[in-house]
Amino acid sequence: MGLCEGALAHHLAYQADRVQITGQAVRDDPYVLYAVSDAAAEIAASRSALLDNVSQMYDMVAAGREITFERRAVGRRTQAAAAWRAVRAVDEVVARSGGNAMRMDNPIQRFWRDAHTGLTHAIHVPGSVFHASALTEIGVEPPQGPMRSMI
Repeated sequence: MGLCEGALAHHLAYQADRVQITGQAVRDDPYVLYAVSDAAAEIAASRSALLDNVSQMYDMVAAGREITFERRAVGRRTQAAAAWRAVRAVDEVVARSGGNAMRMDNPIQRFWRDAHTGLTHAIHVPGSVFHASALTEIGVEPPQGPMRSMI
């Protein structure tokens, strides 16, 4: 989330006085402003989902309740979905940053690259997590092995 928030913050600062190749100031382009605002909402929603997820589990543990496999599966689904959602939002921001955003001296390219690299970590691979979560939600016990190990 921090990488995505950093990308958005840098983009906003970078775009404040930027003029597009068309000669139009970014601040006067409603399509760019809409996309960036939508991306900001997605990144904020992703952070909220993560924090809500952690708070719920913390409250369960504080109350002496066990966190079941089913609850962990839903929590992992929330975590993976939030990461992918936030990085997709960064993609929208970068797509509206202009070609200079990908120059090595522009931090936006580094935020973008690092955010995508983060998605390659096993903790963010959604396939088995979503599969296990769906199985538990329909009352089917997921098989042993990799599908369970990442929950």
